[in-house]
Parts: sequence; structure tokens; C-alpha cells
Amino acid sequence: MENTGNNTPRHTAKKPRRTLGGRIAHIAGIILCILFLPGFIVNTTLLVSSLIYPDIPPSFMGYTPLVVESDSMSPFFVQNDLVLIRNGKEDAVYHDGDVICFRSGDVYVSHRIVGVTSGEAGSSLYTTQGDANNTPDVQPVRPEQILGSYATHFEGLGGFVLFMQTPAGMLCCVFLPILIISCLFWVPQKISDRLAKRKQTEAASPTH
Repeated sequence: MENTGNNTPRHTAKKPRRTLGGRIAHIAGIILCILFLPGFIVNTTLLVSSLIYPDIPPSFMGYTPLVVESDSMSPFFVQNDLVLIRNGKEDAVYHDGDVICFRSGDVYVSHRIVGVTSGEAGSSLYTTQGDANNTPDVQPVRPEQILGSYATHFEGLGGFVLFMQTPAGMLCCVFLPILIISCLFWVPQKISDRLAKRKQTEAASPTH
């Protein structure tokens, strides 16, 4: 009796396996993503925030990074340090010894509170002074001037942050890592696919 069924074995195309170099490049790409993605998100958020609110220092998740431009708070923090300010609420209350960041004219100043008095309608007025200064600041600070209070600082990172805000810094710290990561994911896979196709072509070609 003739078997009319189709007993021809079926073969499914296997996805070409990555070479050792491709796997290493893939792992390196994942590591770079983990390292650079948080920085990219923070930089993008700060950039968008600075465009939307040009008169206010950009913040991220309730914190504002500021570069120290003088030594008035030395030795607590010094010029070119990066200070992280915890953004304050409108009804926030500060005390003697707190370091606050406030607007003075067109700049933001981070000084320590050395006195608290009552102003009009019972609002607080804060007398501030830099740790390295001999006298308090001339004008008391009103609550509406205050951006927030000191959270922490990072020594010497201010210059790097200023560099990141330049076109060259954006290129080196944002776009170049994206390009490198894209190449690590895309190029090895393309090479692996081409090698696999070449092997398939050689295996399918007739031998004499």
C-alpha cells in the first residue's frame, strides 16, 4: 500500500548564534547602558527643566545641583564643588545652623543661618553668613527667596558639570555614549548574521 502522507522532515531555521566577540560586545553594551542611562535621564530632565523655567535652577526629583563659585563657605565646601540642594516647600521652616540656598539679585547663594527674627505678618527673616566671612550678609533673607536647604556636596565635580553644559560636553557625555552603545549592539549582530549566511551559502554550494 502506498503511503500518501508527507513524511518529509521539516527543518526550522535556527537563529545564528553570536560569536564570542559578539557576546562580549553585547555584554559591554548592557554594562554601558547601566552606567550611562541614569546620567542621560538626569541630564535630559535638567535640560528640559532649564528650558521651561529659565529663571530657576533646574532640579531633578526634588533636588537642585549647583556649582560653587566662591570660597565663602570654606572649608565646609569650596569653589568648584557640586552642592545638592533639597528643594524646600513654601511653608518650610529653617533654624540656626542650617545652610540654605537663596536668591540674591540674579544669583543663588548658599550660606549658613546665624539668626532668625520675625518680619511682617509673623514671617521669618533669616540672617545668613558664609563660614569663611567675617560679617553676616547685609540683607536678611525672606522665605520667598529661599530655594531650599543643603543636602550634600561632591568635591571637585562642579567643573565637570559645567563642562557637561557646553556643546562639547553634551557631545562627549550624552551623544557619544549613545553612539557607542548602539554600535556595540548593532555591529556585532550584523557581522554575526553575515558570517552565518556565508557558512550557509558554502554548505549549500555543490562540491566537485
